[in-house]
Amino acid sequence: MVNDTDIKDFKLRPMKCECNYLTRSDGSAILSQGRTVALANVNGPLDIKMQSQSIEKATLEVYFSSKGGKPCVPDRYREHVIRSTCETAILSSLYPRTGIVVNIQELEDHGGFLACSINACCLALLNSGLAMRHTFAAVTCAIDERGNIQLDPTTEQLETARASMTYVFESREKSLVTCFTQGSISDAAFGEAMEHCRSASELVFSFYKTIVSQYSYVLG
Repeated sequence: MVNDTDIKDFKLRPMKCECNYLTRSDGSAILSQGRTVALANVNGPLDIKMQSQSIEKATLEVYFSSKGGKPCVPDRYREHVIRSTCETAILSSLYPRTGIVVNIQELEDHGGFLACSINACCLALLNSGLAMRHTFAAVTCAIDERGNIQLDPTTEQLETARASMTYVFESREKSLVTCFTQGSISDAAFGEAMEHCRSASELVFSFYKTIVSQYSYVLG
């Protein structure tokens, strides 16, 4: 496991990751952000049924499994957010008539699980060796009753928050890729929170580099 302790100094919970966690997948990563833990694995490009094939690009499927095991509407929405994010990053036109499958398993949710899941997916994609336009990083923040911004909030902080947002940024221009918002928030507060999370995403991207260099060294 690799631990980037510098994250602590910037009010993000410590991140730990282990790649190649699953032996029967093309890429996998188990990621913890504080006590929140997600496991992601990627398989592909795969042969798929003709009726599911696209002559222009790979067909991407994302499946989310909650800790309880019973699917629900929020789980389907998580799949949609993660699929949309992955579709912007994967160079799927290089893999026409094939399928790419991403699976996410919830292990522990102590706040910020959507961000943890998205970041685990990015690490699993990097581990799989699939061609990508860019990497992506997700950061969650909450607005408390006083209007203060809390980066990477815990479950307790989220329960008392006025609103919470998960922002996803791409690595090249740090442009916003995806955003998921819960609660009521003004445009000004939304923009301020986004800039805080954009700055914090630099730490996540730096963490990715640490992980990739660590595993590149091991493989070398």
